[in-house]
Amino acid sequence: MSIEKLKPSFHFEAERIEQLKQIAPEAFADGKIIWENLQEALGEFVDDEDANTEHFGLFWPGKREARKIASTPSLGTLIPCVGEGIDEETTKNIFIEGENLEVLKLLQKGYANQIKLVYIDPPYNTGNDFVYNDNFNDSIDDYLIKTGQIDDSGSLIRSNPKSSGRYHSNWLTLMYSRLLLSRNLLLPEGAIFVSIDNNEIHNLRLIMDEIFGQENFVGIFIWRKKSGGGQTDEFFVTEHEYIVVYRKSNEFVWGDEKFDDNILSFPNIDEKGNFKLVKLAKWGSGARRADRPTMHFPIFAPNKSEVLPIAPDKSAGRWRVGLKTMEKLIENKLIHFEFKNDEWLPYEKIYFDITKKKTNKIRSILYNVAGTGDGTNELTNIFGVKDVFDNPKPVKLLNEFIKNNINDGDIVLDFFAGSGTTGHSVFNLICEEDKEIQFILIQLQEPLSEKSVAFSLGYKNISDITKSRLKRVSEILKKEKKNELKDLGFKTFKLQHSNFKPWKNYIGTDIKELENLFESNNSPLVEDWKEENLLSEIILIEGFPLDSKINRLESYKKNSITELRSDFCEHKLLVCLDTTIDDETINELTLSDNDIFICLDTAISDKDKVTLQDKGLIKTI
Repeated sequence: MSIEKLKPSFHFEAERIEQLKQIAPEAFADGKIIWENLQEALGEFVDDEDANTEHFGLFWPGKREARKIASTPSLGTLIPCVGEGIDEETTKNIFIEGENLEVLKLLQKGYANQIKLVYIDPPYNTGNDFVYNDNFNDSIDDYLIKTGQIDDSGSLIRSNPKSSGRYHSNWLTLMYSRLLLSRNLLLPEGAIFVSIDNNEIHNLRLIMDEIFGQENFVGIFIWRKKSGGGQTDEFFVTEHEYIVVYRKSNEFVWGDEKFDDNILSFPNIDEKGNFKLVKLAKWGSGARRADRPTMHFPIFAPNKSEVLPIAPDKSAGRWRVGLKTMEKLIENKLIHFEFKNDEWLPYEKIYFDITKKKTNKIRSILYNVAGTGDGTNELTNIFGVKDVFDNPKPVKLLNEFIKNNINDGDIVLDFFAGSGTTGHSVFNLICEEDKEIQFILIQLQEPLSEKSVAFSLGYKNISDITKSRLKRVSEILKKEKKNELKDLGFKTFKLQHSNFKPWKNYIGTDIKELENLFESNNSPLVEDWKEENLLSEIILIEGFPLDSKINRLESYKKNSITELRSDFCEHKLLVCLDTTIDDETINELTLSDNDIFICLDTAISDKDKVTLQDKGLIKTI
């Protein structure tokens, strides 16, 4: 094995570059792209017209910068805030306080191709001020200033008046980079739902066509958000908004299955009626075990032998359903085994049911689902006071999208969390639909007006409202359902500076200054680093999810060794952040082929490194 340096930065383009290397290796030399070779490899798909030739699409000042911002690694990390959540030792739900662009960057490695559904309710471009401003050099510093963590004189609000020449451009730049990053997180069968009003619906469609592909446009819901009122509107009384839906790929299906209403498609028959057989195993580029480890587990054939979702080429795939759903299929005798080519192949038995005919089709006009008034009433009931948050989305609206597109083990992401309606909806569905699902919510610590109702209740930021709502809803549901086994908790993380020192290139000519620079960087870590914060950053760097299990290993007596595990990762991490690692620890250390041991570089000698190198993959800080 080898010894490597732990690298804190991650470019989300790295995976795409590796994919390109697999497709066209001749286009690379010394790690760089040779454009001429790539053009030859692409053949007729290359546009050989003049560079100034116009193409259909949406262009605006700032689009190139938005792409650049999205691919620039974050300079921050996420630190755990113990005590600010509920059931923190057991929950898989995550709430993150921080600027969502930076947080999305930090999630790229651990959650790539892991999110089933994204719902966002971004700031509408109404001509009022909105918070997000991405044109800065040091993202984390700017974020900390804006949220009052460094300098109270820092400006929070960025003005975006309709009179501005960049009125639409500002909003598009805000959205483009975030949508780019969110697409990377979606599963192949995943989808994104975006609430929007008339001001930017046309532009949103165009940038989502570009990011997700026009062929992946699913549709637009027209949501009747209120009836009556609206007398301040200039021409029409506006009673509706939109929810735009795009899928990641053609693997997306609305609901559990596309229902087939042709009985001839159900050629088998038993005492229960006509049924068809659908393979339970999936494999290939969109269904690898590595993408969904929790959906790769053994079931037992009629002869009691173990059956796994293994492809004909012996690569590991996954099941179509999670463990809990599989157990229900087995319990209800809905699995049929066939013995072919010396192996057992499992199928799900799906029965023809005329009562289900076309019931999976949801109407595009959401007329009587719920309105903004319902969302306001929900918050009033939760907090006991009116007007805690302006125009919250109602839970029933989110339920419509989530319950029809989510299965056991799936994750819902909302990176404009607001008052926390998405988390509230997930909690409800966990209880009402008996779903084992989880959420990741991201909300900026946007200061509240001192004149607001929420501020008078003691809340300083919008994120405080979000956390309080999640806690209150959890308590209400636990009392109503009287079931402590449901995951109605959450962990809280906050965006902060990385524990690693940022390297700044030296362009001067003073040798002494250069020597001082090197001397100050003898250790890659900042002086005030804390073990729990560095552990959290290691989780992100190594591509583990934030709900990874963290255990102290008591078997090591001379050093403090922490084990990090996750259902989404096939290997584990062993981390020791002690200043010195004892010889006894080194001798007792046991690693499997894929496990990784991480420690401070200064904690081990060159001799120790040789010894450790024989034990497996070692990474030093």
